Amino acid sequence: MITTARNRVRRPLAASSRRMLAWGGVALLCTYLLFYLVFGRLGLIAHWRLEKEAARIETEIGLAQGEIRDLSGTARALGRDPHTIERIARERLGMVRPGETVFLFEAQADAPPAASPEAAFHP
Repeated sequence: MITTARNRVRRPLAASSRRMLAWGGVALLCTYLLFYLVFGRLGLIAHWRLEKEAARIETEIGLAQGEIRDLSGTARALGRDPHTIERIARERLGMVRPGETVFLFEAQADAPPAASPEAAFHP
């Protein structure tokens, strides 16, 4: 007797084969979920990267807030204290009062360092 694909009678899977197939499906699903939880768009690695970036941004915010405090203090001093205005004008703009003489000294690269005043008294 010749059987064809249409004439074949399918035998039901044994209970142990069905159980193995079910456990294989569960194992495959668990493997996929574990891979997604670690490497997925919202996985652990992405979470660690975001935490690292958040810490870096918080550090930058702290530095910027410190700079804001310093600049606010300088702005208040400029508005109230004429000595601060004069000091900044002298330091940054090189301004002098009438009748003052300014002496500018250039540092020489090959000159030995200047000795301390105490060394001159102790030969």
